[in-house]
Amino acid sequence: MGFLEKGAFVLIKHRNSQRRIYLDNAVYFITFKTYGNFPYFKLPIFCDLFVEELMLCKTIKQFELYAYNVLYDHVHLLLKPRRKYNISKIIKSLKENASRDINYVITGRYNVGDTSTCRLHVRGFINECRKKFVNQYGTNQIHFPPFKWQQSFHDHVIRNEKDFANHYNYVVYNHQKHGLPENWKYTSLKP
Repeated sequence: MGFLEKGAFVLIKHRNSQRRIYLDNAVYFITFKTYGNFPYFKLPIFCDLFVEELMLCKTIKQFELYAYNVLYDHVHLLLKPRRKYNISKIIKSLKENASRDINYVITGRYNVGDTSTCRLHVRGFINECRKKFVNQYGTNQIHFPPFKWQQSFHDHVIRNEKDFANHYNYVVYNHQKHGLPENWKYTSLKP
């Protein structure tokens, strides 16, 4: 696993976004949060759905996933993109699909004008999540606002093996820092 190897890199800044550095063969530590730090992921149903979307995104966007941790109001990832998809494209896809699916579980409907298609093998899982959610909270849901992520995400380019080890440990054990159980199910370091 090369760190900051020689190769092409691109520095891009889109309007109203952070400056991003895209390096070939780089590993990135990434963090993103729910809008207003709302603790959606206190519900295992939303954690399960997010992890399902993460694994599907990993397959579709063809990135290496070294570690993840889903906490009540934020997510940490340690990943290495492939040439075709940079970190911005990966995170955009992951956030959009997770938002769409979690909002369906909450409301029972997809947004009007939603042009994305729910992948068929995930549709059954999403429908099961919706049934569990309705059994617990009912259909006139008042406990959860519509699911949204905070805009953008934080990224850090891993510089060397020590930096990788530090960030790996930070990601997989971060639930302990937040007072969650040691056997937290939503980390890549599952017991």
